Amino acid sequence: MSVFYRKYQNKNKQSVVYGKWFARAVTIGKTIDLDELAKHMSEHNTPYSKGAIKGVLTDMIGCVRELMLEGKAVKLEGLAIFSAGIKTKKNGAPTSADFSTTKHIDSVYMRARATGEFTRQELTKAGNVTELPKNFTDYEESGSNGGNQPSNGGGQSAPISSDDPGEGD
Repeated sequence: MSVFYRKYQNKNKQSVVYGKWFARAVTIGKTIDLDELAKHMSEHNTPYSKGAIKGVLTDMIGCVRELMLEGKAVKLEGLAIFSAGIKTKKNGAPTSADFSTTKHIDSVYMRARATGEFTRQELTKAGNVTELPKNFTDYEESGSNGGNQPSNGGGQSAPISSDDPGEGD
């Protein structure tokens, strides 16, 4: 398993790292939806059907959302702690009395902080990064290694070094 990346050059002339090259993680293939996740999970030596798994996941998603909107954080051990975050306007309010939610809050969003073995440090230790070949467009649905599917010979692949500064994204 690999984390795939493409190289890109910083073209922001105002940046102190203008002209330097960085890696950006890319996802490949289509996004896996809840139905496909439930099917995938049901194929991993479980006595539960895809339907039962999907039902539990659907209920979990609704409950996590509800609890977050109540101001609670929800920890799924080994994955993340989910909580609500707030994005405020850059300039803020001049005083506490002048602060208005309608004038000074841009949005509410979901935060996810990694937990357990899913932390940045652990992923960096266990991770393997592979550069996608220039001609790569996407995975083929069939899963055969023809055409566009990356293989170990398709790009540069290396374990992630914890020395990497991780600049760029």
